[in-house]
Amino acid sequence: MTNGTIRIPEYIKEVLSRLHKWGYEAYSVGGCVRDSLLGKEPSDWDIATSALPDQIKEVFHGCRTLETGLKHGTLTVFPQPDAPSVEITTFRVDGEYADHRHPERVTFTGNLREDLARRDFTINAMALGENGLIDLFHGFSDLQNKVIRCVGEADRRFEEDGLRILRALRFAAVLDFTIEKETARAMERKRSLLQYIAPERIFSEWKKLLCGQNAVDVLRKYVGVVAEILPELTPMCGFEQHSVYHCYDVWEHSLHATEHTPSLFPLRMAALFHDAGKPYTFFRAADGTGHFYGHAKKSAEIAEELLIRLRADSVSREKVVFLVARHDLSLPPDEILLKKRLRRFGEENIRDLFVIQRADASALAEPGKKLKELDAAEAVFEKILEEEQCFSLRNMKITGNDLKAYISPGPEMGRLLSFLLDSVIEGTCENKKDALLCEAQRWFQKQKRYIGESSMEKSDGME
Repeated sequence: MTNGTIRIPEYIKEVLSRLHKWGYEAYSVGGCVRDSLLGKEPSDWDIATSALPDQIKEVFHGCRTLETGLKHGTLTVFPQPDAPSVEITTFRVDGEYADHRHPERVTFTGNLREDLARRDFTINAMALGENGLIDLFHGFSDLQNKVIRCVGEADRRFEEDGLRILRALRFAAVLDFTIEKETARAMERKRSLLQYIAPERIFSEWKKLLCGQNAVDVLRKYVGVVAEILPELTPMCGFEQHSVYHCYDVWEHSLHATEHTPSLFPLRMAALFHDAGKPYTFFRAADGTGHFYGHAKKSAEIAEELLIRLRADSVSREKVVFLVARHDLSLPPDEILLKKRLRRFGEENIRDLFVIQRADASALAEPGKKLKELDAAEAVFEKILEEEQCFSLRNMKITGNDLKAYISPGPEMGRLLSFLLDSVIEGTCENKKDALLCEAQRWFQKQKRYIGESSMEKSDGME
């Protein structure tokens, strides 16, 4: 957190200077001010000005411009050929939000206070001018105290735009802030407004929220709000596992697993939903012990349906579904079996499965034994990679071209190559070209004998 001193990039100074020379007010506003005060490098800079859209065009005549949101007073300007673009927006007051997302109309104003008063949170309602920070709603104090607070009446802010509810959660998770009490109560009261938000916008906010440093605490405290967009969470809450291996219900176990996962969306998402299928697969034995046969498959189905509904990108969806479906895949400290796993799933996927299994184990009643087993397995895994042991066709010292003397390209050659790879992995054949050719000859002779015996059997049958 800085003391309020902000370094403004030269190209932004140029934009502000131009507007000032033409007699207009102009300020850096919003997220760029917030991030700068937090000591972070803003990803972009936004400018608010008293100039009307046509006047902004006149000021920047000769510069490349894009009319990205002209009806709302926004013009995108490229002040220098090699500088980033800058969004410049006329001070405005928003009209009614009939869809709880976008204003029906906007009214331009010459008053900075009116423009800042329409913004979501105090930490986003500060402006930076020639004479320093303009903080009309105590945003700097809230930044110092790590508080998320709505500007003005919280219910009204959320009624205007339901996405602000998710943004509050996201800021709390990413910045490790708390949400002010009245703002939090308004979120609970207005959470049904999330139904008006487009799935793509929900997914965008959800990804950032889940990867935040304080994500688990936010999810634990506001699960009712989050369940408005992810109702799949509700059955997990309070669902007891009735197992000596578990000291938490399904929801708390999932949260603890997520807490032990790196801040990468597919990993965090997989950790949170790896047991989502348990409430649907629960079986209690005669001795009272709980079992969840097939829960991994059910959990993967739930995660996939959820991500499709949110229109998640295919790469994230496929990775999450893979990890959830196989989160309990056996990964013992066995060289042969691990090489077979590597052959089937690849290095990256196995590494990710180790992460998920370690997170899952960390949320058990007594994680020590399982974590030691994973340590041993990972040591074997790393040894395989360091020694460049063969576990895929590309590692074999033989190719299809070397086998053309014995067999034509096609499905049968594929079967032969697969057999040779199995032989190398299981240690029955060295990964050397001569040894592999000898093994191929034996395989081919065996296949010819098999075909000959089959033909004789058919002939006997016909007689």
